[in-house]
Amino acid sequence: MLVGSMREYFRETLQDSLRKKGLALSHTAQVYVVNLLTEFARSDHAFAGTDRGERPILAELMARAQDSEPHEALRLYKHMGDSSLYLSGFFPGAVERGPTSVDYYVSVGGSAYDAVARMVRPNAATSSALFAELADRFRELVELLCAMSLHGDKSRKLQDSEVLGLVDRYRRASTPAEQREVSDTLKRQGVVLRPGVDSDDDLIH
Repeated sequence: MLVGSMREYFRETLQDSLRKKGLALSHTAQVYVVNLLTEFARSDHAFAGTDRGERPILAELMARAQDSEPHEALRLYKHMGDSSLYLSGFFPGAVERGPTSVDYYVSVGGSAYDAVARMVRPNAATSSALFAELADRFRELVELLCAMSLHGDKSRKLQDSEVLGLVDRYRRASTPAEQREVSDTLKRQGVVLRPGVDSDDDLIH
């Protein structure tokens, strides 16, 4: 998919998810989120903002940011916020299978954006008001990205193997919000899960 088409897809998906959730996000924040998703969706940019190929270990990045000059610290804090939002929103299961949790990413990501808000000028292109909004609403944004990650599955007929994949994701959901989104996606496929589902026999078609 071309970058322009990818950006348009994320823009439409974001606006659709905001509308369905009854949420409002400033235009500047919407543009920022769309650009972030477009950049991170490209594999060669997945870890933009750190040394090429470096894994985003948040504790190490935080320590580096605290010991860095302001310009480098700003770069690192921004990357911590961006990567925490992207990974916990689009890949919460992978986050939970690691050494930390989604809650940890939410805490670190929100704190990182708050640090950026305090470091940038109010009249900068990406202003302190923008990053303050991202920091204050970080958990909402994670849940919004979770909904966006399932958007395609909600708008098309899934194969049986894909439905079973969603059932597995439901069982492994790292947050109640993710579980609700997956359950809603399954309902659109005509599949209803009983509370406490623990085997395929518990599915209602």
